[in-house]
Amino acid sequence: MPTLLEQAKEQREWMVKTRRELHQMPELSLKEKATAARCADELETLGLRVKRNLWGEGFIADLDVKGAKGRIALRADMDALPIQELNDIEFKSKHAGVAHMCGHDTHMTCAMGAARLLVAARDKLTRNVRFIFQPSEETPPGGALGLIEKGALEGVDEIYGLHNNPQMAVGTVATRVGALTAAADSFRVTFTGKGGHASRPHEALDPIPGACALTLQLQTLVARRVAPGTPAVVSVTQISGGTTHNIIPDSVFMQGTVRTFEEATRKLLEDGMWAMADATGKAHGLKVRFEYERGYDSIVNHKSGVDRVMEAAAKVVGEKNTFEHPAMTWGEDFAYYLQKKPGAFFMIGSGNKKKGIEEPLHSPRMMVDEDCMPIGAAMMAQLAIG
Repeated sequence: MPTLLEQAKEQREWMVKTRRELHQMPELSLKEKATAARCADELETLGLRVKRNLWGEGFIADLDVKGAKGRIALRADMDALPIQELNDIEFKSKHAGVAHMCGHDTHMTCAMGAARLLVAARDKLTRNVRFIFQPSEETPPGGALGLIEKGALEGVDEIYGLHNNPQMAVGTVATRVGALTAAADSFRVTFTGKGGHASRPHEALDPIPGACALTLQLQTLVARRVAPGTPAVVSVTQISGGTTHNIIPDSVFMQGTVRTFEEATRKLLEDGMWAMADATGKAHGLKVRFEYERGYDSIVNHKSGVDRVMEAAAKVVGEKNTFEHPAMTWGEDFAYYLQKKPGAFFMIGSGNKKKGIEEPLHSPRMMVDEDCMPIGAAMMAQLAIG
């Protein structure tokens, strides 16, 4: 009898067609109406019991098996990014400024492929299966919390999710016990002074030096306040102020991101940033508005879930093609599912250097080797079969 991967490879043509259709019709967070309908219709055709619009466009689809006990959940995210695709391909995004440059089109296709495999293998299932199709993974507060609040995890015993990684070779699977991704926070600072003529700065109160000073000072938080060996990132990603060469602006706006893996480090940086912003404003005679927004928590994988993923991966791709993934400074709201239920998040390789597929996620030229999709589908199905 063919293996799950062999069965999944028989569906490759369908997967490629489906993924490319989704790729051409990307939709932003909380606007995934056509995307959700396309996926829900497919799962209903397979005989799954679908509950649409559970939260936003998010939905669940249950595969119920007579005599089965318990339920495993498998999650796929649906939203695209606000980015202009630069790939020259026949199935390029048709929506200007919107594209699946994180590969959620791939994730949805893997989940639907897994559903097709499991319907065909229904007699092997000892547990029921729930597919969670989630909106708004890319935009905090994200869709996971909303779906959880609306009951997406009711009756679920454990949950798993996957993400493609074009910087991993296709044919590989990786995960780790404990923290896999970082807590992803953001900050915004506005310094307000007094505008004036750039030739007479003494008559104005220039906010630009204050913003520059804070940018440099923030780097010392990680370098001098966080213990060596403790991962943390503070990045200023935007400074905006002024309109032309000879005008001192009234105000300067700056924002950026903070990534941490431990709550103590997270709080240290949040408190330290506020203190630095306040002190810098006072030193330069500026008014300060500081905002710190906590984003997604860190994904913390359960050992039991990781063990199950690695067992499934050994069957699907072979033990030699599995490895422990290093902790990443990405943000992902799958974290909230794992705070409620045991399970794990794992990566499937989607890169191929020989084909020139190695651009990172969120690049306008990001691509996936479509050979990763049968692997993703087989992994999800294997986790459900056990």
